[in-house]
Amino acid sequence: MLHDPDLRTALLQSLRLAAIAVLVTVPLGVALALGLTRWRGRTASASRVVSLATLVTPEIVMGTALLLVIVHVLRFIPLGTPAQAIGHITFSIAFVLIIVRGRLLAIGPEYEEAARDLGASRLQAIRLALLPMLVPAVVASAIIVFAISMDDFVISAFLSSGTSTDTVPVRIYAAGRTSPTPALNALATLTLVITIVIALVLFLVWRAVRRARGQTGSTVGEFATLDSDAVS
Repeated sequence: MLHDPDLRTALLQSLRLAAIAVLVTVPLGVALALGLTRWRGRTASASRVVSLATLVTPEIVMGTALLLVIVHVLRFIPLGTPAQAIGHITFSIAFVLIIVRGRLLAIGPEYEEAARDLGASRLQAIRLALLPMLVPAVVASAIIVFAISMDDFVISAFLSSGTSTDTVPVRIYAAGRTSPTPALNALATLTLVITIVIALVLFLVWRAVRRARGQTGSTVGEFATLDSDAVS
């Protein structure tokens, strides 16, 4: 596998797209969760529903729509890594939104209000009081986004510009129609190991942060809070 340039390129492309997705999607998702949580008004509920549309949209529909938009509307975005990165970000941002927003609803507005009462500005209250408490949700979001990006096939295949931008799932699918080679099996195994190791490291960081800050409560409770808020 290490001596096959096509397989090495596929692995590097998968890791590149996953890194871009994590670095861009997580901050955008956190900002979107903050905005939607604070938004009040008649259009707030509709906006929250629309923001989660990618969770229920079939991935093949998402891939086809992104391809048509990039080819016919956003022609300045080339197919390949830029288009694939945009597709991965668009598809995975809803997962960050629901995780971070669930954490925000579980925390409540009291800590931020207390920081404002002590003289902090709105930005300082978010940066010094709220964001440190969101670290577990941010880490969990990064794990989910990385795993989704590494596993994605449809969007990566639709927005690829050729073999130079094929990812590991695309390469496995292409080889599966003929006969998988031992090198391809090794590539699939290495991809699985890398994904598990990175997810485990981030999970250990998440647990260490929770213990260091003495935070309690479960993820199930946070999602229950999110669900009850959505119903109300």
